[in-house]
Amino acid sequence: MFTNGRVYTVDERFSVAEAVSVRDGKIHTLGSAKDVLAAAGPDTRVVDLRGGSLLPGFVDAHAHMDREGLKYVYPSLAGARSIEDILAIVRTHASKTPRGGWVVTMPVGDPPFYQNVPGCLREGRLPDRHDLDRAAPDHPVFIRGIWGHWNRPPILSIANSRALAAAGITRDTQPPYEGIEIGRDADGAPNGVFTEHEFVPALEFTLMSVVPRFDHAMRMAAMRESLARYHAAGVTSACEAHGVADEVLRVFRETHRAGALSVRSNLVVSPPAGTAVSPELESMMAAGAFGGDGLATGDHWLRVAGIYAQLGGNPAVARLLARAAPYTGWGSYYYDAVDSARFRDTVFAAARHGVRVFTIASSEAAVSEVLAAFEEAHRRYDVASRRWVICHLYMLSVAHLEAMRRLGVVACAIPATSVWKNGTLRLAQLTPDARTRFAPYREIVEAGVPFCLATDNAPPRPFFILWSVIARTGVDGAAVAPAQALTREQALRAMTTSGAWLTFEENVKGSIEPGKYADLVAIDADWLGMPEGAIRELAPAMTVVGGRVVFER
Repeated sequence: MFTNGRVYTVDERFSVAEAVSVRDGKIHTLGSAKDVLAAAGPDTRVVDLRGGSLLPGFVDAHAHMDREGLKYVYPSLAGARSIEDILAIVRTHASKTPRGGWVVTMPVGDPPFYQNVPGCLREGRLPDRHDLDRAAPDHPVFIRGIWGHWNRPPILSIANSRALAAAGITRDTQPPYEGIEIGRDADGAPNGVFTEHEFVPALEFTLMSVVPRFDHAMRMAAMRESLARYHAAGVTSACEAHGVADEVLRVFRETHRAGALSVRSNLVVSPPAGTAVSPELESMMAAGAFGGDGLATGDHWLRVAGIYAQLGGNPAVARLLARAAPYTGWGSYYYDAVDSARFRDTVFAAARHGVRVFTIASSEAAVSEVLAAFEEAHRRYDVASRRWVICHLYMLSVAHLEAMRRLGVVACAIPATSVWKNGTLRLAQLTPDARTRFAPYREIVEAGVPFCLATDNAPPRPFFILWSVIARTGVDGAAVAPAQALTREQALRAMTTSGAWLTFEENVKGSIEPGKYADLVAIDADWLGMPEGAIRELAPAMTVVGGRVVFER
């Protein structure tokens, strides 16, 4: 039982109760504290909210959850403020590694955003191979680059002399494509610093493919770490809207079979790069490998429903990454470069077989192209009830909103990226009129388009996401299209009930109502009454999934 606080049910009326009881993993009763507590037995645990709030568990609609635990596989360089600080960390780990063994670290900078690199270092530059050689002359050393969407390019990676030798990189080595730069000393020899200019890194799949990779055991351990960290953030359900590759799907399935998958997970399949609509793909769709007609294969812990359909992309990067398949590195999905014709073929095939389509469209032109394909599919097969999904969505026209509502399309936004991280930069590229409609979340909601929020693992902090859509503040503190701000009620719905709608589970989760799963988040504050600025750093006091406490501070 939960009492002595405000229970925000997020039901249709956004009603507030004094107390709630849980039985057999589901919400049992709601009401006054007196009435609910009257049913308490000798073994009932009564949780005192101490004037705080109880909210429905958060649904991360575009999670990349598996990626979070991978951030803790390698030593962190967080807090390093000089090259000597970095070398001390490398030296420590080299001392624990057999001679000749690899020393691999996380990127330079502080997570989760890795901002101001290399400006965060006293020297104002990155260490190079000569610096790393001093710390570990007998070990190959590699400092990984970020996943580009944690901040933005350039992506910076560093190797020492032994690592370069192991990779066969010499003064004659040329980049595999124009998006990678090989740093060089004055005499033309490689200095160990690599710079990538795309969001999706290709270095570890090409020039530095010799570096040890995430293996299955690492990914399994990382998933357990991910689950714990997502629970600590209040996440009780996740949708992998960007799709998962085979190696990640295997991790989810094995974790589920072991009874350890404690975040309700809805997976979308990422087809291998370069996949055309072949008889094999069509037969997989027909057999239900991607789910069909909105129905998922699986249970309330692990479900597969949908295919990720890429539109656009860098063909050079896609070709390079395809050679490494089925390995995906940080990505967890198969990166591809897809032209309009292949995108439409995929959409039409999915429509024929009742498979849900998930895609990403950041520009107005991309949204127009996606919706045109969806419209044609709808004319042929009627897809309006299948809740197809478009993610990211920086700019939308009134016509886009009308089409999305008519087609039953779900809009999914990542405001930590679009508003906080990139908002000021994007606004500077727009006309004054367009600026007022940037990341138009309020217009989406008011147009009646289903709207959900996601973290994109950049970072997995739902309260930061909620603050981003409420405060509409950029990284520099400037307002970002404030007329598009959501109310706290609208924001909370987008992180709870709308996420349940996204996965066809609105009847079993997303709100605190009798008979629904007891997926809950307790906070030490009044959601509607707390200061706006405090939302940004808010963290759960307790997270409950199916009536079981999975996190408690």
